[in-house]
Amino acid sequence: MLRFIFRRLLSLLPVLFVVSVVIFSLIHLTPGDPARAILGQNATNEQVAALRESMGLDRPLVEQYLGWVGGVLTGDFGDSYFLRKSVTEAIGDNAVPTIQLAVIAIIVAIVLSVPFGTLAARFRGGRLDRSVMGFTLIGMTVPSFVLALALMVVFGLMLRWLPISGYVNPFEDFAGGIRTLIMPGIALGAITAALITRTTRAAVLDVLNADYIDAARSRGVAEGRLLFSHTLKNASLPVLTIIGLSLGGLVTGAAVTETIFNIPGLGQLLVTSIARRDYPVIQGVILFVTLIYLLTNLLIDLLYGIVDPRVRVGKA
Repeated sequence: MLRFIFRRLLSLLPVLFVVSVVIFSLIHLTPGDPARAILGQNATNEQVAALRESMGLDRPLVEQYLGWVGGVLTGDFGDSYFLRKSVTEAIGDNAVPTIQLAVIAIIVAIVLSVPFGTLAARFRGGRLDRSVMGFTLIGMTVPSFVLALALMVVFGLMLRWLPISGYVNPFEDFAGGIRTLIMPGIALGAITAALITRTTRAAVLDVLNADYIDAARSRGVAEGRLLFSHTLKNASLPVLTIIGLSLGGLVTGAAVTETIFNIPGLGQLLVTSIARRDYPVIQGVILFVTLIYLLTNLLIDLLYGIVDPRVRVGKA
Protein backbone atom coordinates (compact mmCIF):
# COMPACT_ATOMS: atom_id res chain seq x y z
CA MET A 1 0.00 0.00 0.00
CA LEU A 2 2.78 2.45 0.93
CA ARG A 3 4.60 1.68 -2.31
CA PHE A 4 1.40 2.30 -4.25
CA ILE A 5 0.88 5.67 -2.54
CA PHE A 6 4.49 6.65 -3.17
CA ARG A 7 4.27 5.72 -6.86
CA ARG A 8 1.03 7.62 -7.27
CA LEU A 9 2.47 10.70 -5.59
CA LEU A 10 5.44 10.57 -7.94
CA SER A 11 3.08 10.25 -10.91
CA LEU A 12 1.52 13.58 -9.92
CA LEU A 13 4.74 15.47 -10.59
CA PRO A 14 4.64 15.27 -14.43
CA VAL A 15 0.99 16.34 -14.39
CA LEU A 16 1.74 19.33 -12.18
CA PHE A 17 4.70 20.24 -14.41
CA VAL A 18 2.56 20.21 -17.56
CA VAL A 19 -0.18 22.20 -15.82
CA SER A 20 2.35 24.78 -14.63
CA VAL A 21 3.72 25.25 -18.16
CA VAL A 22 0.24 25.59 -19.66
CA ILE A 23 -0.92 28.01 -16.95
CA PHE A 24 2.17 30.20 -17.22
CA SER A 25 2.09 30.28 -21.02
CA LEU A 26 -1.60 31.10 -21.34
CA ILE A 27 -1.50 33.83 -18.70
CA HIS A 28 1.55 35.61 -20.08
CA LEU A 29 0.50 35.32 -23.73
CA THR A 30 -3.00 36.65 -23.06
CA PRO A 31 -3.43 40.38 -23.83
CA GLY A 32 -3.27 42.59 -20.75
CA ASP A 33 -0.59 44.17 -18.60
CA PRO A 34 -0.52 44.05 -14.79
CA ALA A 35 1.63 47.17 -14.68
CA ARG A 36 -0.93 49.11 -16.70
CA ALA A 37 -3.72 47.75 -14.49
CA ILE A 38 -1.89 48.93 -11.37
CA LEU A 39 -1.01 52.42 -12.64
CA GLY A 40 -4.20 53.06 -14.57
CA GLN A 41 -4.80 54.21 -18.12
CA ASN A 42 -3.43 57.72 -17.46
CA ALA A 43 0.09 56.46 -16.70
CA THR A 44 2.82 57.19 -19.22
CA ASN A 45 4.62 54.45 -21.13
CA GLU A 46 7.80 55.28 -19.23
CA GLN A 47 6.06 54.74 -15.88
CA VAL A 48 4.59 51.44 -17.07
CA ALA A 49 7.98 50.29 -18.37
CA ALA A 50 9.66 51.17 -15.07
CA LEU A 51 7.07 49.23 -13.08
CA ARG A 52 7.33 46.24 -15.41
CA GLU A 53 11.09 46.22 -14.85
CA SER A 54 10.69 46.37 -11.06
CA MET A 55 8.18 43.50 -11.21
CA GLY A 56 10.45 41.42 -13.42
CA LEU A 57 7.93 41.32 -16.27
CA ASP A 58 10.48 42.57 -18.79
CA ARG A 59 12.59 39.40 -18.45
CA PRO A 60 12.29 36.55 -21.00
CA LEU A 61 9.33 34.24 -20.33
CA VAL A 62 11.58 31.21 -19.82
CA GLU A 63 13.53 33.06 -17.14
CA GLN A 64 10.31 34.21 -15.47
CA TYR A 65 8.94 30.65 -15.53
CA LEU A 66 12.07 29.12 -14.04
CA GLY A 67 12.08 31.74 -11.31
CA TRP A 68 8.43 31.03 -10.48
CA VAL A 69 8.85 27.22 -10.49
CA GLY A 70 11.96 27.51 -8.35
CA GLY A 71 9.96 29.46 -5.80
CA VAL A 72 7.08 26.96 -5.91
CA LEU A 73 9.46 24.07 -5.19
CA THR A 74 10.53 25.88 -2.02
CA GLY A 75 6.96 26.73 -1.03
CA ASP A 76 7.11 30.33 -2.26
CA PHE A 77 4.32 31.09 -4.76
CA GLY A 78 5.30 34.75 -4.96
CA ASP A 79 3.45 37.87 -3.87
CA SER A 80 0.18 39.29 -5.16
CA TYR A 81 0.42 42.48 -7.19
CA PHE A 82 -2.72 43.92 -5.59
CA LEU A 83 -3.53 42.18 -2.29
CA ARG A 84 -0.40 43.25 -0.35
CA LYS A 85 0.13 39.67 0.80
CA SER A 86 1.81 36.51 -0.42
CA VAL A 87 -0.01 34.13 -2.76
CA THR A 88 0.25 31.39 -0.14
CA GLU A 89 -1.51 33.62 2.39
CA ALA A 90 -4.19 34.60 -0.15
CA ILE A 91 -4.87 30.94 -0.99
CA GLY A 92 -4.99 30.03 2.70
CA ASP A 93 -7.51 32.79 3.42
CA ASN A 94 -9.80 31.82 0.54
CA ALA A 95 -9.42 28.02 0.42
CA VAL A 96 -11.41 27.37 3.62
CA PRO A 97 -14.76 28.77 2.35
CA THR A 98 -14.37 26.92 -0.98
CA ILE A 99 -13.57 23.58 0.66
CA GLN A 100 -16.45 24.01 3.12
CA LEU A 101 -18.82 24.81 0.26
CA ALA A 102 -17.62 21.82 -1.76
CA VAL A 103 -18.00 19.47 1.23
CA ILE A 104 -21.57 20.65 1.91
CA ALA A 105 -22.40 20.34 -1.80
CA ILE A 106 -21.09 16.78 -2.02
CA ILE A 107 -22.89 15.79 1.21
CA VAL A 108 -26.16 17.17 -0.17
CA ALA A 109 -25.52 15.34 -3.45
CA ILE A 110 -24.75 11.98 -1.79
CA VAL A 111 -27.68 12.14 0.64
CA LEU A 112 -30.08 12.80 -2.23
CA SER A 113 -28.56 10.67 -4.96
CA VAL A 114 -27.47 7.33 -3.49
CA PRO A 115 -30.79 6.35 -1.85
CA PHE A 116 -32.94 7.58 -4.74
CA GLY A 117 -30.65 6.07 -7.36
CA THR A 118 -30.76 2.73 -5.55
CA LEU A 119 -34.55 2.78 -5.19
CA ALA A 120 -34.98 3.83 -8.81
CA ALA A 121 -32.99 0.77 -9.89
CA ARG A 122 -34.97 -1.50 -7.55
CA PHE A 123 -38.29 -0.30 -8.99
CA ARG A 124 -37.07 0.04 -12.55
CA GLY A 125 -39.75 1.25 -14.93
CA GLY A 126 -42.13 2.20 -12.12
CA ARG A 127 -43.48 5.57 -11.09
CA LEU A 128 -40.64 6.20 -8.64
CA ASP A 129 -38.03 5.41 -11.29
CA ARG A 130 -39.63 7.75 -13.81
CA SER A 131 -39.94 10.53 -11.23
CA VAL A 132 -36.31 10.21 -10.14
CA MET A 133 -35.05 10.18 -13.72
CA GLY A 134 -37.20 13.21 -14.51
CA PHE A 135 -35.72 15.18 -11.63
CA THR A 136 -32.18 14.17 -12.59
CA LEU A 137 -32.83 15.41 -16.12
CA ILE A 138 -33.92 18.76 -14.71
CA GLY A 139 -30.91 18.86 -12.41
CA MET A 140 -28.52 18.24 -15.31
CA THR A 141 -30.08 20.82 -17.62
CA VAL A 142 -30.76 23.75 -15.28
CA PRO A 143 -27.57 25.85 -14.83
CA SER A 144 -26.36 26.25 -11.26
CA PHE A 145 -26.70 30.05 -11.38
CA VAL A 146 -30.39 29.75 -12.35
CA LEU A 147 -31.04 27.41 -9.42
CA ALA A 148 -29.03 29.74 -7.18
CA LEU A 149 -31.19 32.73 -8.12
CA ALA A 150 -34.37 30.68 -7.63
CA LEU A 151 -33.25 29.57 -4.17
CA MET A 152 -32.40 33.15 -3.25
CA VAL A 153 -35.85 34.37 -4.29
CA VAL A 154 -37.78 31.59 -2.52
CA PHE A 155 -35.78 30.98 0.67
CA GLY A 156 -34.05 34.33 0.98
CA LEU A 157 -36.57 36.95 -0.14
CA MET A 158 -39.99 35.29 0.13
CA LEU A 159 -39.62 32.99 3.15
CA ARG A 160 -36.63 34.80 4.69
CA TRP A 161 -35.30 31.54 6.11
CA LEU A 162 -31.72 31.97 4.88
CA PRO A 163 -29.37 34.88 4.09
CA ILE A 164 -29.06 35.56 0.38
CA SER A 165 -25.37 36.47 0.49
CA GLY A 166 -22.34 36.65 2.74
CA TYR A 167 -20.22 34.11 4.57
CA VAL A 168 -19.78 33.05 8.18
CA ASN A 169 -17.11 30.50 9.10
CA PRO A 170 -18.84 27.44 10.64
CA PHE A 171 -15.81 26.94 12.91
CA GLU A 172 -16.59 30.28 14.51
CA ASP A 173 -20.41 30.13 14.39
CA PHE A 174 -21.63 26.70 13.34
CA ALA A 175 -25.34 27.49 12.94
CA GLY A 176 -24.70 30.81 11.23
CA GLY A 177 -22.07 29.27 8.96
CA ILE A 178 -24.34 26.45 7.83
CA ARG A 179 -27.12 28.97 7.12
CA THR A 180 -24.82 30.91 4.79
CA LEU A 181 -23.56 27.77 3.00
CA ILE A 182 -26.68 25.63 2.61
CA MET A 183 -28.21 27.52 -0.34
CA PRO A 184 -24.98 27.77 -2.34
CA GLY A 185 -24.26 24.14 -1.42
CA ILE A 186 -27.59 23.01 -2.89
CA ALA A 187 -27.10 25.16 -6.00
CA LEU A 188 -23.59 23.80 -6.53
CA GLY A 189 -24.47 20.19 -5.73
CA ALA A 190 -27.63 19.84 -7.83
CA ILE A 191 -25.88 18.82 -11.04
CA THR A 192 -23.58 16.53 -9.08
CA ALA A 193 -26.59 14.90 -7.41
CA ALA A 194 -28.13 14.22 -10.81
CA LEU A 195 -24.92 12.62 -12.12
CA ILE A 196 -24.43 10.45 -9.01
CA THR A 197 -28.09 9.38 -9.08
CA ARG A 198 -27.83 8.17 -12.67
CA THR A 199 -24.51 6.44 -12.01
CA THR A 200 -25.90 4.75 -8.88
CA ARG A 201 -29.00 3.57 -10.73
CA ALA A 202 -26.96 2.09 -13.59
CA ALA A 203 -24.47 0.39 -11.25
CA VAL A 204 -27.18 -1.07 -9.01
CA LEU A 205 -29.09 -2.37 -12.05
CA ASP A 206 -25.98 -4.25 -13.21
CA VAL A 207 -25.56 -5.89 -9.81
CA LEU A 208 -29.27 -6.72 -9.43
CA ASN A 209 -29.03 -8.77 -12.63
CA ALA A 210 -26.16 -10.86 -11.24
CA ASP A 211 -26.69 -14.54 -10.40
CA TYR A 212 -25.44 -14.24 -6.81
CA ILE A 213 -28.18 -11.69 -6.05
CA ASP A 214 -30.81 -14.18 -7.23
CA ALA A 215 -29.13 -16.84 -5.10
CA ALA A 216 -29.20 -14.58 -2.02
CA ARG A 217 -32.86 -13.77 -2.64
CA SER A 218 -33.67 -17.49 -2.92
CA ARG A 219 -32.01 -18.06 0.47
CA GLY A 220 -34.51 -15.68 2.01
CA VAL A 221 -32.31 -12.60 2.50
CA ALA A 222 -34.54 -9.63 3.35
CA GLU A 223 -35.11 -7.32 0.39
CA GLY A 224 -33.91 -4.21 2.22
CA ARG A 225 -30.71 -5.88 3.37
CA LEU A 226 -30.20 -7.36 -0.07
CA LEU A 227 -30.58 -3.97 -1.71
CA PHE A 228 -28.59 -1.69 0.58
CA SER A 229 -26.03 -4.16 1.96
CA HIS A 230 -25.22 -6.66 -0.78
CA THR A 231 -26.19 -4.83 -3.95
CA LEU A 232 -25.12 -1.28 -3.14
CA LYS A 233 -21.79 -2.44 -1.70
CA ASN A 234 -20.93 -4.33 -4.87
CA ALA A 235 -22.06 -1.41 -7.01
CA SER A 236 -20.00 1.12 -5.08
CA LEU A 237 -16.88 1.37 -7.27
CA PRO A 238 -18.40 3.41 -10.13
CA VAL A 239 -20.33 5.46 -7.55
CA LEU A 240 -17.10 6.22 -5.66
CA THR A 241 -15.45 7.19 -8.94
CA ILE A 242 -18.10 9.74 -9.86
CA ILE A 243 -18.16 11.10 -6.29
CA GLY A 244 -14.40 11.61 -6.35
CA LEU A 245 -14.44 13.29 -9.74
CA SER A 246 -17.39 15.43 -8.66
CA LEU A 247 -15.70 16.57 -5.45
CA GLY A 248 -12.68 17.77 -7.39
CA GLY A 249 -14.99 19.43 -9.90
CA LEU A 250 -16.92 21.19 -7.14
CA VAL A 251 -13.75 22.80 -5.84
CA THR A 252 -12.75 23.95 -9.33
CA GLY A 253 -16.23 24.98 -10.43
CA ALA A 254 -17.40 27.04 -7.47
CA ALA A 255 -16.52 30.42 -9.00
CA VAL A 256 -20.01 31.29 -10.28
CA THR A 257 -21.75 30.16 -7.09
CA GLU A 258 -19.27 32.02 -4.89
CA THR A 259 -19.73 35.18 -6.92
CA ILE A 260 -23.54 35.03 -6.75
CA PHE A 261 -23.60 34.42 -2.99
CA ASN A 262 -20.62 36.69 -2.27
CA ILE A 263 -18.53 33.94 -0.68
CA PRO A 264 -14.81 34.86 -0.42
CA GLY A 265 -13.52 31.58 -1.81
CA LEU A 266 -10.92 30.50 -4.35
CA GLY A 267 -13.34 30.91 -7.24
CA GLN A 268 -14.05 34.53 -6.41
CA LEU A 269 -10.34 35.14 -5.82
CA LEU A 270 -9.51 33.65 -9.21
CA VAL A 271 -12.12 35.68 -11.08
CA THR A 272 -10.98 38.90 -9.43
CA SER A 273 -7.32 38.11 -10.10
CA ILE A 274 -7.98 37.39 -13.79
CA ALA A 275 -9.73 40.73 -14.17
CA ARG A 276 -6.74 42.50 -12.58
CA ARG A 277 -4.07 40.41 -14.34
CA ASP A 278 -2.64 39.34 -10.98
CA TYR A 279 -0.36 36.70 -12.49
CA PRO A 280 1.10 35.17 -9.28
CA VAL A 281 -2.34 34.64 -7.72
CA ILE A 282 -3.81 33.14 -10.91
CA GLN A 283 -0.91 30.72 -11.26
CA GLY A 284 -0.94 29.77 -7.59
CA VAL A 285 -4.70 29.20 -7.35
CA ILE A 286 -4.90 27.03 -10.49
CA LEU A 287 -1.90 24.96 -9.41
CA PHE A 288 -3.36 24.52 -5.91
CA VAL A 289 -6.78 23.49 -7.26
CA THR A 290 -5.12 21.03 -9.65
CA LEU A 291 -3.26 19.47 -6.71
CA ILE A 292 -6.52 19.12 -4.75
CA TYR A 293 -8.14 17.44 -7.74
CA LEU A 294 -5.28 14.96 -8.13
CA LEU A 295 -5.13 14.15 -4.41
CA THR A 296 -8.89 13.57 -4.37
CA ASN A 297 -8.55 10.99 -7.11
CA LEU A 298 -5.69 9.35 -5.22
CA LEU A 299 -7.94 9.09 -2.15
CA ILE A 300 -10.67 7.46 -4.23
CA ASP A 301 -8.17 4.90 -5.54
CA LEU A 302 -7.24 4.03 -1.96
CA LEU A 303 -10.91 3.70 -0.98
CA TYR A 304 -11.38 1.12 -3.75
CA GLY A 305 -9.32 -1.40 -1.81
CA ILE A 306 -11.24 -0.70 1.40
CA VAL A 307 -14.71 -0.97 -0.12
CA ASP A 308 -13.93 -3.91 -2.41
CA PRO A 309 -11.07 -6.22 -1.31
CA ARG A 310 -10.97 -7.64 -4.85
CA VAL A 311 -9.24 -4.42 -5.90
CA ARG A 312 -5.56 -4.80 -5.02
CA VAL A 313 -4.39 -1.21 -5.06
CA GLY A 314 -1.00 -2.23 -3.79
CA LYS A 315 -0.27 -3.89 -7.15
CA ALA A 316 -1.80 -1.19 -9.30
